[in-house]
Amino acid sequence: MWPVMIFLVLVVAFYWGAFYLTVAAWLKALIHLLGGNFIRAAIWPSLGYGMLLWWQGTEVIPHPWDLDAWLRGSAVFVGVGALATFVRWRKKQQAMQAIPTVPVWPMPAEATGNTAPIIEVEYKRLPN
Repeated sequence: MWPVMIFLVLVVAFYWGAFYLTVAAWLKALIHLLGGNFIRAAIWPSLGYGMLLWWQGTEVIPHPWDLDAWLRGSAVFVGVGALATFVRWRKKQQAMQAIPTVPVWPMPAEATGNTAPIIEVEYKRLPN
C-alpha cells in the first residue's frame, strides 16, 4: 500500500505544482507589466502560455514543431519587451540630458586652503 500512496502523492504534487506555476506565471506577468519591467513582463506570459499549451495538449509527448513554434513565438514576444525597455530607457536618458546643469562656482581665494575657521570677536569692557 505504501508504494501506491507514495506514487499517488507524487502525481498529485506534480499536477498541483504545474497548476501553481500556470497561475503564478500570469499573475507575475501582470505585476511586472504594471511595474514597468517589460522584459520580465514578456517572459512570464510566455511561460504561462506554454503551461496553458501543456494543459491543453492531447498527446503525452508533444510534437517537436509545436515546441519549436512556441519557442520562436516566445522569443519574439520577449524581444518586443526588450525593445520597449530600451525605448523607456532612451526616453529617460533624453529627459535627463535636457535638464540644465548647475554651473560650477569658483571658490573664493581665502577658502582654498585646508584651515580651521577663525572667529574673531571684538569685545569692550564696561566701566564699573
